[in-house]
Amino acid sequence: MPLAEKMAEEVPGALQPWYADDSASCGTALDNAKCLEFLIREGPKYGYHPVPAKSWYICKAEDEEDARLAFSSLGLQINFTNEGKRYLGGFIGSGEGKKIWLEEMVEKWVAAVETLAIVAEKYPQTAYVGFTISLQNEWQYVQRVVSDTASFFAPLEQVIRNKFIPALIGIAASEVDGELRSLLSHSVKKSGLAIRNPVDTAEHVHETSKAATSYLVRSMIDSNVEFDIKEHRSSATEECARARQKRLKREQELLDERSQRSHAVGRRDERNKQNGCWLTVIPLRVNGTDLSANEFRDNIRLRYNFAPLDMPQHCDGCGAKMTVEHALQCKVGGLVHARHDDVADEFRDMCGQALSFSKVEREPRIYSGVSQRNRAERGDANAADGSNPQNNNTAANNITEERGDAGCQGFWNHRRMAVFDVRITDTDSRSNRNKDPDKILAQHEKEKKNKYLRPCLEQRRDFTPLVYSVDGLAGREARAAEKRLAYHLSAKWKKDYPTMVHYVKVRMALSVVKANSLLIRGSRERQRPRRPYISDRFAMYDWQTWSEW
Repeated sequence: MPLAEKMAEEVPGALQPWYADDSASCGTALDNAKCLEFLIREGPKYGYHPVPAKSWYICKAEDEEDARLAFSSLGLQINFTNEGKRYLGGFIGSGEGKKIWLEEMVEKWVAAVETLAIVAEKYPQTAYVGFTISLQNEWQYVQRVVSDTASFFAPLEQVIRNKFIPALIGIAASEVDGELRSLLSHSVKKSGLAIRNPVDTAEHVHETSKAATSYLVRSMIDSNVEFDIKEHRSSATEECARARQKRLKREQELLDERSQRSHAVGRRDERNKQNGCWLTVIPLRVNGTDLSANEFRDNIRLRYNFAPLDMPQHCDGCGAKMTVEHALQCKVGGLVHARHDDVADEFRDMCGQALSFSKVEREPRIYSGVSQRNRAERGDANAADGSNPQNNNTAANNITEERGDAGCQGFWNHRRMAVFDVRITDTDSRSNRNKDPDKILAQHEKEKKNKYLRPCLEQRRDFTPLVYSVDGLAGREARAAEKRLAYHLSAKWKKDYPTMVHYVKVRMALSVVKANSLLIRGSRERQRPRRPYISDRFAMYDWQTWSEW
């Protein structure tokens, strides 16, 4: 920064903000001309080469003549305007010039949202991520640096509400009422989709920007305030956190109002606040985070209590009337088991990556004493404690071949096996509709632990139930296991712990929600053997014998 410091010493009367290699000055016409002349004279020594023909001077119409004389006296030929000009993504100038510039920008954004609405019909996840992560941040930046912009964004909000949201969710524009639009503008942690209303955000983000940069501005205009980067960062962080808390409070007020009107809606909102982490990832096929159009749209519609589009009328497995509740629970055809296996496979895969695949066991036995059971069935006196055959039969009945879904050596404790068992339940089923989702998951965890915890502890093994709802909500024990798995991954991959916690949560949630479309749309009809000439490996030996003949 030697160049900027020397210019401040030579022309102290002008305010001189810098952003990277973009320089500006604010003061009298003569001081501004001296700043440009200094840069042309001293800048090449530091590799800085200003071009006067690309420079603009913004002033009022009545001051333009004096400004031209000031620059001409120093032999400088630059551009002059009294309407205004774009500066660092914002605008400096008259109100009429700002109006023209903003209308042009909003027109471009309207066209971009219309294009995303077309994309959303076939690729809703890609369109959603492009909107929330990229596009809407463009106009929010303008709202931060330019004041009084809310009224200019009305056409943009109209196209978001009437075209983009209907295409994304698969509903008519008339179904997007005021309450639904407000809910969708919430953050994902507050049961929304983070599709912000640009008219509402304009004032809030601008006030936040002013507060966050107040120390920086004060240090520039007050010579008695020495700039301290740590103080600036602390001030900006505090103001941003304060603004975030205010926004979350406003969003929570709407959720409280909805909950007072309907307890069922309130329970759904509370559940949606905890199970939306899969919405925050970028779709990448190589990472397995991409969802098909049906997978993404089905889960979005279920999130907001809309029935999936084009759902079959009847179950092709059992013939019952097809509803969302029936589709997520019907075991005919093995789709429920496929969902269960997918979740278990995902957890085993991450355990192998975190520790070692040699330490991960597929479907470990809950009771390892199978040979003991066989001896007990034969009536062997050594099969169980005591010589009474009746005791032996009792021991045999208590020892079964039940298995967990995953076993991992050294997961909770060093050199100790941890057994995990997966269960997925529908918290919206008829028997659960009046219950708290967290209590439902806790009940299933208790059932698993009552059944398997004691046998595992007797063998010096840990047991953890992995209970999830059909929309990806994790139980208490599952959340603890996810955090422990994130700890192992962060240590192995040298990544920070919060990032790995989010990574594990997203992968487990995606494994659950991806299966919902399979259960709703997948076929439950299975091929049955017609004439099983060869039905086992022993018959295959005969086949080989016949071939040799």
